[in-house]
Amino acid sequence: MACFKNICFVLLINYLGLYNLAYANVEKEIFSSNLDGVSQSVYKKISEWSTHKGLVTLISPYAIQRYERIVPFRNIEEFSDALTGEKENWYVIDGLEEGSTYEARISYAATSPTTFVLEIMGFEDAARILRKRNVLQDHESTSELRVFTTKKLIRVRAIYDGVSITPNRDSQVIIYNIVLENLIYGIPRVAFKLIFLLGVTMGAAYFLFVPKIYNALRKVVEEKEKKE
Repeated sequence: MACFKNICFVLLINYLGLYNLAYANVEKEIFSSNLDGVSQSVYKKISEWSTHKGLVTLISPYAIQRYERIVPFRNIEEFSDALTGEKENWYVIDGLEEGSTYEARISYAATSPTTFVLEIMGFEDAARILRKRNVLQDHESTSELRVFTTKKLIRVRAIYDGVSITPNRDSQVIIYNIVLENLIYGIPRVAFKLIFLLGVTMGAAYFLFVPKIYNALRKVVEEKEKKE
């Protein structure tokens, strides 16, 4: 029995090691959900803009959008000077519970030497960015009623972070996955499912299969001893 426990422990450590390697290329932001007051006009304009742009909505507690595409900035100087809104993707986050903690993360291939920048913001911050680009007009009134919401937006940008002898390698499209996930005690929700599944599997092996194997081996040994 002790030998079986040791084997299971080694398998568990190796599994967790492989799991971490598989998700090595990850950029993430952890944030808390709060109730923000937004003017009705800003809320309406951002909602209309996101619908017009066809933004993907990531809904809590878990959402994943696969095979997204983005062209990275060539360097930090181009990134800092960007004012037109090119080379960026936006997402809407919805279904957030006030006071809960969430993680937004991006995973991408190891063959893409890229640094991703994730910015999580409320509607007012998004409106300030869009006003600078003349995407939104500023007609907000101080006496305007406010809408309270936990909705947020994510802006994703990328910077090429490598050296290549291949021409235009730094302007090729990068494929990535983006995930929104609720954290429970700082641990992603999906990890609890994996732990539960692993526990059930190990429990079944320990209490069902090991005794049967042990009894079968014991019978073989006893029969061999009788023959001798």
